[in-house]
Amino acid sequence: MTPPISRRDLLAAAAVTPIVAGVACQQAETVVSPTPAAPRVPKHIVILVSDDQSRTDMGCYGNVDCHTPNLDALAASGARFDCGYAVVGVCKPSRSALYTGLYPHRNGAIGFVPVRDDVATWCELLEPETCATGMIGKLNVKPLSKFRFEKWVAPKRVGDARAGDEIALALREMIAGFAGRRMALVINLKDPHRPFREPLHDDDPATPVPHDPAAQSIPPKFADTPETRAELAQYHDFVWRLDRTVGSVLAVLDESGIAQDTLLVMTSDNGQSFPFAKTTLYEQGINVPFLARWPGVIAPGTTSRALVSLIDLLPTALDAFALSAPQPLDGRSLLPLLRGETASVREFFVGEHTEHLSGKPNPSRSIRDGRYKYIRNYPAAEDFANNVLEFSMTWKSWIRAARTDVALRQRMQKLMQRPPEELYDLETDPWELRDLAEDPAQAPVLARLRAELDRWMRASGDPLSAG
Repeated sequence: MTPPISRRDLLAAAAVTPIVAGVACQQAETVVSPTPAAPRVPKHIVILVSDDQSRTDMGCYGNVDCHTPNLDALAASGARFDCGYAVVGVCKPSRSALYTGLYPHRNGAIGFVPVRDDVATWCELLEPETCATGMIGKLNVKPLSKFRFEKWVAPKRVGDARAGDEIALALREMIAGFAGRRMALVINLKDPHRPFREPLHDDDPATPVPHDPAAQSIPPKFADTPETRAELAQYHDFVWRLDRTVGSVLAVLDESGIAQDTLLVMTSDNGQSFPFAKTTLYEQGINVPFLARWPGVIAPGTTSRALVSLIDLLPTALDAFALSAPQPLDGRSLLPLLRGETASVREFFVGEHTEHLSGKPNPSRSIRDGRYKYIRNYPAAEDFANNVLEFSMTWKSWIRAARTDVALRQRMQKLMQRPPEELYDLETDPWELRDLAEDPAQAPVLARLRAELDRWMRASGDPLSAG
């Protein structure tokens, strides 16, 4: 059995991990014609990042409880990716990966710690002579000295990044201030992050806000309790406000005249703040919404099963502005994929989790292909814990319900006390209810994904690698 690895060990290993060329996420080679034409690139890139939202939590992804007309329209005008991933289900390391194009163990930000000094960031690589960089909303990465956007509108100036009208005004002013320059903008929206304590209402009778707890559809992995229904209803209220804010942002892009020249990507930093989601490598923790609009390039109504990630956004921006990183990145530019060119796509996607704010570290790694997900859990010093398990009324209600619900009790115990390995067939079991790790019929799949994860960990210098 692999002995527990301390946080100090991980930080020390991250500090000396070499930059490895040839890891899984390399740029695809392109074939150059005898008379090549320059590939089309967007003039601007705008990234919208919601806070704690799983892929399933939009109407365009099939959730009938989510009233998201603006997000649905955005999906209809471009591409909807069903396999969009954060590399980790925790906000700060996820955002650090977005801004560095590197996995947490490669940039040093394995949890709520800074990226290493020798790691180049979004703000350092996107040169002012080439494009303007702007940020609206929370930064949530360290150190501040490495993330100096040319213009930054802090959350307190835009209603904790929840006030759509104020965000729209800030964006309008930012675009005007950059006066025709090419731009790479990030808009970090706080919704639908907890706490769910602010009552929301809408005068339009067609808008179901506040949502009715009794009308909520309960996810298969959840226990149907009054508290679960109440918090899901509040969560969907906040998703609705997120959608309204996105509508305000889209309106500003249209009225400013830059929408037609802009690659717009909407995603989230990690999954919903409920059990079996945020801070885990289950699908609800790292499978996030991923929408892309690029007028004239992406055909409206496109859907894709390609494995894409937040870690691809910096390489995409560098490609768009004809820049490069001094070291190989783990992400890859999405531009060839979005242009519909013949290019390699990921065969596998790896997720990693090392630590978060509650409890001691419970490290895990995951790998998925087009159908299966394998999770490896490392020995932990104590039971898994996070803020949702400690403070949410949903989890507390499950504790009471589990006294008589054996299946629920077993699911909860498995969340808190992880088995060494887990295997799920995402095609037949998207909610990861049936662990196939001990199924003899699935032994070849288990062995294949286990070996692929080992290979990736060794190649990337993961300190949890066996060698």
